[in-house]
Amino acid sequence: MAENPLIQALPPAVDYLSYLSILEYNLSVSQLPVLHDILQDTTLTTNIGWDLVHLLIPLLPASTSCLQDVARLGNPREVVLKVTELLEGLRIRDTNEEDQEENEDQEVVESSLQSQAEQSSGGTTDKTSTSPHHDSPTSKDRTAQFCALLDMLAILHPRIKTKYPSRFLSTSLQSVLSAYPTLMNDDEATDAVLSFIKSFAGSKRPRLPPRKSSTHISVQAEQGPLSAPDPEASEEPAAPEEQALQQRLLQSFLTFAAEVYMSALPSDDDEVVAMAWSSRLEEQVHPKRNIPGRRTMREAFEKDEHLHRRDSIVGQMLALARDLHLTPDELVKTLTEPEDLSNENPDDLPSSASDVPLSRPGCLHLLCATITSNILFHAPSTIPALSVFPTFSSTLTNLLGDPSSGRIGTEPASLIDSLLFLGSHTFETSSLPKQPPDDDTFTNALQRLSLLSANTPSAPLRYHAHILTSRLLHAHPNQNLRLAFIKDTLQHCPYENLKASAVGWLKDEILAALAPSNTENEQQESASVEVGGSIFSTPACVETLSPHLFRDPLAMSDEEFRAHAPFFLAALNFRYFLLLLARKGLRDWTRDESWLADMEERVQGFLLISREEGGGEEDMALMEGVIGMCKGKVSMA
Repeated sequence: MAENPLIQALPPAVDYLSYLSILEYNLSVSQLPVLHDILQDTTLTTNIGWDLVHLLIPLLPASTSCLQDVARLGNPREVVLKVTELLEGLRIRDTNEEDQEENEDQEVVESSLQSQAEQSSGGTTDKTSTSPHHDSPTSKDRTAQFCALLDMLAILHPRIKTKYPSRFLSTSLQSVLSAYPTLMNDDEATDAVLSFIKSFAGSKRPRLPPRKSSTHISVQAEQGPLSAPDPEASEEPAAPEEQALQQRLLQSFLTFAAEVYMSALPSDDDEVVAMAWSSRLEEQVHPKRNIPGRRTMREAFEKDEHLHRRDSIVGQMLALARDLHLTPDELVKTLTEPEDLSNENPDDLPSSASDVPLSRPGCLHLLCATITSNILFHAPSTIPALSVFPTFSSTLTNLLGDPSSGRIGTEPASLIDSLLFLGSHTFETSSLPKQPPDDDTFTNALQRLSLLSANTPSAPLRYHAHILTSRLLHAHPNQNLRLAFIKDTLQHCPYENLKASAVGWLKDEILAALAPSNTENEQQESASVEVGGSIFSTPACVETLSPHLFRDPLAMSDEEFRAHAPFFLAALNFRYFLLLLARKGLRDWTRDESWLADMEERVQGFLLISREEGGGEEDMALMEGVIGMCKGKVSMA
């Protein structure tokens, strides 16, 4: 033991800087037990601990106890700065590795092309070249380092005794948030973040049972070794506003961590999207819509371990929000109030709790988690009063931005799912105000929802967005506004699938206007809207929209007609619907059948070419079938 260089060179044999050099040269996994014993010397660890962290991190998990020694006995201010530096390094290293992988892929492609060229020209290629060697840690190594660094922070921050401890906490939280997105697909990293928040939250809830893992070995213990006092402790107590500021920092950190976690949730297939809150709500509220024999989303999240794991993590986040006194009312306030732009430099350290922002997407997810815990899992929770206007409409505005940006529908699937869940829940539990909002506010909300139904890649989310858009549109008491919105969509919207949706809205309006509760007074109503009848119960609405519903198919090029196929299919189905109404004697909805003949001519032309070339015009074949149905109804008239 006496011959060990780590023992022989202990100060005062050499100065601290020289001893660090000896440690760096001789440190290995086999030396870690010796170093652990050496680090029990508080004076030594206070002087060298901060410069050991970067040497010990690559030796995880064997170096766990030594890192704990440094966190307990080193100078907490110096070690915290080193830990935050290393957390920042995880983010930078991940970015550099992505760039390196892209460069290597490009080199492989270029090398392959060069090899093919040399072989085709009779040349030879260099067989001795090898792919670049990766010395950087694997993703699992980075996760282990991230978890160990967070465990150190949980020990270090309570040791710092200063008038403004929030300044250290703010820097640490920012460094964790910079590194977490690079590891957000790893459950171990998420567990470490939640444990880190829990160490500050002051909850007396029992510790969760450990997960099976070869990566994350928590260095925290219920009754661990004592930590050394802060050698630079301030004689002044913490400032009075510090407690509120630190709590707000942790609340903010939780909301941003929730945003990161939820944004990274994958869509397992075309059915399970993120938390599938919208689908699970519909299954519970409208069980008749469930397809018999098909597994529900509720069953999927109960039986599939990885989906059940999502519910568990969100549940832990919700529990931490309660521990940190982050109330549902505060979440709603963040979602609905205009953004505060008073802080000109967001990089400045906050001086009061009001300077610390919450993540809006994170607040949305936590609010939805609060609601689902009550209505899906029947857990006791306080749900604030929500309204379609202004609660939901303001949330849409703040989270989706300007409809003209062209980005609505490209947001993370989890964000869209939470928005649609919140809207659906709000519609189920409240109604439009007796005095509807101004037309601009109403149409802006409709535009955002309708763009979600058009642009979102996920089929389930498009369906839920369409249902919610339809409900909002049909709920407005002003029929002229509803007709104007349908017309504007048909006339100006650049998305053919959304124009097809507008055809569906018109059909729903007509059916609602012709429902028995409305038609029983039909004899007393005039065809004119001015005398009190619904414009949707008369052919006037169709006449108003005809130029945009039944566009001339012969005036379009082949490419234009093919691009407009989804809309034309919806228009043909709507024409068949009108013919059914005429057959029932409700009104003469259709007079001119030249459009149907023009459609048949155009579709038959496409199908003739398609059959000669071997098929591939499914939309045209569907339109041919609907045209045949329409002609059958016309001939029976």
